[in-house]
Amino acid sequence: MIEMTATDLRKDLFRVIDRMLETGESLRIRRRGKVVTFDARVVTDTAMEARIAKFDAAMALGVRDDAADFDPGDITDGAHLEWTPEDNPR
Repeated sequence: MIEMTATDLRKDLFRVIDRMLETGESLRIRRRGKVVTFDARVVTDTAMEARIAKFDAAMALGVRDDAADFDPGDITDGAHLEWTPEDNPR
């Protein structure tokens, strides 16, 4: 595990990132008495492609059956609330 202060990290950021990618080491940063830990994990293109495919599959399902006839402009469907100024006294 690589341990350093935030100031040291700022000085050597790219070197530290390269080291993490090469070795898989974690990074522990100390700042104002608190510690933050980062783990090296390379995200591959296949992982991103899997997320995109999952999203596209969900979008292909389309509108739910129970919401297919919903019209946001229809105020006669009983789903709207009535409000009068007396309901909100100041």
